[in-house]
Amino acid sequence: MSLTVRVIRAVLDALDKTARMRVGRAWDDPPLEQVLPQVKAGRLEPGLELIRQARGDNELRGLRVEQLATAGAAHAEALGRLAGDDADGLLWLGAARIQQAWAIRGAFRAKYVGGDRFARFWEVLSSAADPLQQAAEALPDDPVPWDHLQWHGIGMQSGRKELDRIWTELIARDPRLYVGHYSRAQALCEKWYGSDEELLTFVRGVTATAPAGDPVTAMVPLAHFEIVWSGMDETERPAQEVLAAYFGDSAVADSLVEAADKWLDGSRPHPRALDAMHLFGAAFYFGGYLTRAQSLLAGLGRRMPENLPWAALSVMPARGYAQVRRELGLS
Repeated sequence: MSLTVRVIRAVLDALDKTARMRVGRAWDDPPLEQVLPQVKAGRLEPGLELIRQARGDNELRGLRVEQLATAGAAHAEALGRLAGDDADGLLWLGAARIQQAWAIRGAFRAKYVGGDRFARFWEVLSSAADPLQQAAEALPDDPVPWDHLQWHGIGMQSGRKELDRIWTELIARDPRLYVGHYSRAQALCEKWYGSDEELLTFVRGVTATAPAGDPVTAMVPLAHFEIVWSGMDETERPAQEVLAAYFGDSAVADSLVEAADKWLDGSRPHPRALDAMHLFGAAFYFGGYLTRAQSLLAGLGRRMPENLPWAALSVMPARGYAQVRRELGLS
């Protein structure tokens, strides 16, 4: 990497931090907030205990495994020693190895990833399968291992038939698991194993079958962000202009209103409600529905997701989100 590129990246990072956003914290779980710094420092036992405590609460367990996998990815070797034959530890180990592998690959499109990096990615990713399968067998009612097996299958290019099989196993255990639907939506993106039409059909079905008050209907704005974001590499138009045109379309807006209203009609506490608020709030903001956007984003403060929806707006998503809050009078 040239000195110029390093300087530019350092400046962008510094500017983004001036927004003082809590990036990657669009969820609600105070005990997890307390434990994550310990896990990042290599103290793994408190993380394992949190996963164990969440047995039977699929949404909370899904969130904790996801976040602790990211926090513990740098300690995968120690995590392997801790896990032994413990089902909760094996689940965490497999999920952490997936995070470790994707960190090696990076978020780049496949054409920008070199052969050596791909080889290392697949080597680490393949090691996640056994602990996840063991966890699934040890806890046959737990849908969370199957969610991470979806990410494993996507990365290993296992094919649509295998991903469909994994999805069937997952929804047999929990038909509305938020993280499971998120990863299924990724599998159905055109860049992986589906198409825009299939993805939209899937999320319309999610809205139709979800009970009132369930934030899983946020898969609708997620799908639309994935579709519009995937086409941004092919245009020189400013991101805000592309997003405004897409989300301002009446058919898109109608689908968002239907999904948001079904969630907000009787919404109840959910660890991923903040993520849903960001997805819906951003979609309504870009579409020009500012009153709806303001009501959804008002209570979020400086907590925001790491990627979508704000990464579609800017290479510095925290600054972009901060600017939106100022425009809406929320700063």
